[in-house]
Amino acid sequence: MIIQVSDNIFELTRGNHKMTLTKDESGWYMLTDNPSVRAWNSMGFSRFFSLEEVEKKYKSWRGISILINVNA
Repeated sequence: MIIQVSDNIFELTRGNHKMTLTKDESGWYMLTDNPSVRAWNSMGFSRFFSLEEVEKKYKSWRGISILINVNA
């Protein structure tokens, strides 16, 4: 389930996977924390210019654009 943490921060946690979607002045960015990211000691960071891009890349985030438009 997607949880709204603040006006511009949303989180989704499933098992060992935690994803945080944040809005800033240049668009959206996703910070991913999961076993693969930790094993490779990487950042798990992706930038998006629209919520449609987020929904296209991450199935678990489908519908976030509707959630945000309802809350806008």
